[in-house]
Amino acid sequence: MTALPAGPVLLRHVLGRLPLAAGRYGVASYLEPVPFADFERYADLGIVTGIYLITDIDRRVRWLGQASRDDDLVSRLADHWQDPAKRAVFTAVRVLHLRDHTPVAAVNAIEGKCADWLDLRSTMRPARVWPQATDWLTLVA
Repeated sequence: MTALPAGPVLLRHVLGRLPLAAGRYGVASYLEPVPFADFERYADLGIVTGIYLITDIDRRVRWLGQASRDDDLVSRLADHWQDPAKRAVFTAVRVLHLRDHTPVAAVNAIEGKCADWLDLRSTMRPARVWPQATDWLTLVA
């Protein structure tokens, strides 16, 4: 079973800031919560590359991740759906859609910047680790 630490409660002002992390690679932001069980709704949008944020019933952050591999966003979320522990606590997902073929370094920096703004490094460690956002501004400006 997967250990799923609970992060901070997702606050509206922090959520509203996240699209800024995408910089020039941002395509769209889907910040209204979609029930995790309905993640396949994103299939019609054709999102290959993006950052996703998953919360629980109490709006606590449970996962921040990226879709930038050989599979797309829906495939990545389907991987999470296969884990019963995640399925039991994941209730809503939000997405930052990034341009296809965004460089890996930029995707990592964007995810890292989101983790910083959400204060995940101090609240969800050591169970979860995110990429550093050291060169974020240089990579996304």
